[in-house]
Order: sequence, then structure tokens, then C-alpha cells
Amino acid sequence: MSTERTSTRPAQRELLDAATAEVNAFERVGRKDLALETWHAAREAADKARRDCWAGLRARYGARYPRWGWASFTLLGAALCAAVAAVLTSGFRFNPAETGTIAAALAAIAAIGDLLVVLSSRFRPMSQGTLRSQVIVTIALVLAAAFQVSRGLPTAPVVIGAAVIGIGALITYFVARAADPEGAEEIDTAINVALDRMRPEVAATEQRMRADLAAQLTASEQASIVGSRGPVPAGGPVDASAPAGGVIIAVLLDTWIPEVLRASDA
Repeated sequence: MSTERTSTRPAQRELLDAATAEVNAFERVGRKDLALETWHAAREAADKARRDCWAGLRARYGARYPRWGWASFTLLGAALCAAVAAVLTSGFRFNPAETGTIAAALAAIAAIGDLLVVLSSRFRPMSQGTLRSQVIVTIALVLAAAFQVSRGLPTAPVVIGAAVIGIGALITYFVARAADPEGAEEIDTAINVALDRMRPEVAATEQRMRADLAAQLTASEQASIVGSRGPVPAGGPVDASAPAGGVIIAVLLDTWIPEVLRASDA
């Protein structure tokens, strides 16, 4: 989708209103049941296309899945544990001597999670989206280790070890991407590539649904629906020349791409 098309794309509410207007046009010819059946079928097809798209990504990249897979949640949890460990050891509102053991346990959990993600990636490039969590884990563990050492806490060796793992994981992230720039670019663009690969299948589904619907309508019904459904928003997934039912199918089927991804898909 081009940047120009994205910028002029009508709001989802406008598109749904246009689809609803076509449902009303079907009702005028006594075929509202067919319109609702088409609506639900298009929505189910969109859901299936989205599931298939993400399933293909998971199968291809495994732990490096560039959306919210288990590795992303593990890194997020590790970042949270590391941050709490740093706060507990900092002395802010807490006595480090009393919270040292808890902080060390949290640091160890963060380091283990970080290490699991690195090992599961098999030292191949991870997406740019994982960098923020990785940096938070590393910085927080280093701070926790520095605080523990400065206070001479007996749990300091554990936190130091965790910080070493965090630093090593961050270095591994950059080394893996530098050693395989093509792989880094591939994982960074994996979502857009997956969307592009799914588009022909979605287009074929749309054509098939249009043909099936046309076979259930007479020529006079089709003409009446097209003539009374009202204007179609410009810049959307369908134009005014769409056959009867084309607006419903196009608008509902177009929801297979989450709205939040449309800008990045530009």
C-alpha cells in the first residue's frame, strides 16, 4: 500500500457505514439474509487470512517471530524483573540489605530469560523490535550489580553474573545482525513480506465470494442494490464500480490487516 493511499484512506467507520448501507440496499430487495450471510462469511475469511499469515511467520521464524511471540514476552518479563531488581538495590524506599536476596533472585530470573531467548535464536539476527527490551534488561542488571557491589552485599556475585549474561546477550544481538545483514533485513521486513504474500490469496477469496454472491442474485436485484447502496468512500478497498455485495465483501475482508499495521505497511 502506498503512502499516498494510506494518507487518503477513509476511516474504518466510514467503510463500515458504506457496507451497512449496502446491507440496507439488500434489504430493499428482500435479500437482507443473504447480505448478513455475506457479511459474516467475509469477516470469517478475514480472520482466517490473518491467522494464516501469522501462523506462517511463526513456522518460518520460530523464537524469532517478529510479532508478540513467547520470546518477546520472555524479554518483557526479563526487563521487568531486572528493573525491579535495580530499584530494590538502589536504596530508594527500600533497605538494600533486606531486599538483596529478592533482588538477586529477580536478576537471576531476568538473566535466565535473556539467555533462553539468545539460545533459542541460535545466534541468528533478532528483529529491531527486541532491542528495546534487551537494552532495558542489560542496563537494569548492570545497575543492580553496581548497587550490590557498592553496598558489599553477599548476593553481589549472583547479580554480577546476571549482568554479565545481559551484556553478553546484548553484544550477541548486535554481532548476529552485523554478521548477517541480509538476515537482519529479512527479519525486520518479515511482517510486510508476509502481508504481501497473503494478498493474492485474499484477492482470490474476494473474487470467489463475489462470483458466489452474483450467482444468487437476479440481474434486476443486482442493479437495484448497486443503484441504492449510496456513495462508496474514495481511497478505500473498493470503488463505486463494484458489483452488488462488493462493498460488504471488500470492507469486511479488508480487515484481515490490523489497522495498526497499515501505516508500517505503507
